[in-house]
Amino acid sequence: MSDPFEGMQESKRPQVKFGKVGDWFKGTVVDNTREIENKLSAKREMQTIYEFKGLGGSFHNIVNKVVDVDTTEIKPGEFYSFFAKGLIKAQLKNAKLGQIIGLRFREERKATQPGFNDTKIIEVWLGDMDPDYQGESSGELPA
Repeated sequence: MSDPFEGMQESKRPQVKFGKVGDWFKGTVVDNTREIENKLSAKREMQTIYEFKGLGGSFHNIVNKVVDVDTTEIKPGEFYSFFAKGLIKAQLKNAKLGQIIGLRFREERKATQPGFNDTKIIEVWLGDMDPDYQGESSGELPA
């Protein structure tokens, strides 16, 4: 039996993950309403999935805990997701729909407890409202 999806590519929402210090992202907030439980954390804390319309930036993606050598460039006008928890989530809570924000991976601090991942220090920058924002999100785009 042939594969009914032969010749097609699986659709995945691009997700911003900072793999190297200096990675950055700039975009317009288009959704901040989705929350999921972080099942990788012993705390089981909730994290918010933010959705942005990309304006610029570049990052080194992380796949199966391995940082890509190649840089992923943000494509202006495309939609990206970013999972936020803790301090980053608290800082992004001040961002409004349609506001331009910036994220920059400033530094990485060694874990204080054995077996834990190092802590990524990510700066959150809040900018002006995007004059081109019309309330759109990736969920409203035609298939």
